[in-house]
Amino acid sequence: MRRWLSAAACAALGVLVLAASAQAQATFPYDHVHINVPDTAAAANWYEKHFGGTRITEAPDRLRYGSTRVMFLKLANAQPSAGSAIDHIGFSVKDIDATFRDFAAEGVKVVTPVRDLPGIFKIGFIEDPWGTRIEVVQDPELLGLHHIHMRGPDTEAVFTWLLAKFGGERTKLKGQLDAVRYRAAGFSDMWILVQRGEATPSEGHAIDHIGWRSTGPIADTINGLRAKSVQVTTEPRPLPLPNGPTINFSYVAGPAGAKIEIVERPGLKPGE
Repeated sequence: MRRWLSAAACAALGVLVLAASAQAQATFPYDHVHINVPDTAAAANWYEKHFGGTRITEAPDRLRYGSTRVMFLKLANAQPSAGSAIDHIGFSVKDIDATFRDFAAEGVKVVTPVRDLPGIFKIGFIEDPWGTRIEVVQDPELLGLHHIHMRGPDTEAVFTWLLAKFGGERTKLKGQLDAVRYRAAGFSDMWILVQRGEATPSEGHAIDHIGWRSTGPIADTINGLRAKSVQVTTEPRPLPLPNGPTINFSYVAGPAGAKIEIVERPGLKPGE
């Protein structure tokens, strides 16, 4: 009887290990943010001036923070990001007080002055000239592009959707803020937070969509997501870049109206 129980226990443990391994393999690396602006060159210059980043040459007016791209789409009449399913993005800086003094001197729109979140970090909010709400934090553990803040009437439903479709680690930022962290070898960390509230679809807002990287052929990735009842809104297709390799991309409908892109970057190493 003991042998049978021991065998059953080992089998159960094996199933759990395999399940955990499958969950880890299902985690998608985070890839990019796409922002709508009337002038892509002016937007790239503004973000580079205020938050640094590295220019990449695959296409004009693109910045990379760690491994995460910030890319700009030309749209003259985008709605502000606040209140949409992708409410705002967050950047982390070394000295937030000095950064906000610079913002004031340069006429940047400050929405909320710097304040301290005890046990977490200092934060403040600004808005770029084209309606993107930006949370600025002082988190020395992850400088640069720090997080995406989504919005929905049921925050737990958003977290559950993300974990089921894209994997990730459900945890707490600084041990206090509910979040999902996306971490993969060669890629920068990305935190996803969710605030409660009614949300409008992100498409056509200042933050149009967010994107994850397909680690294999995109057709296989999309078929896998479709099997998880994800609505595919744009079937996989190629996109030649002016100065880089052809990528493959697809769009899916995310939680609470968030537009999400899946991109495959053939020939690039993880994090490139």
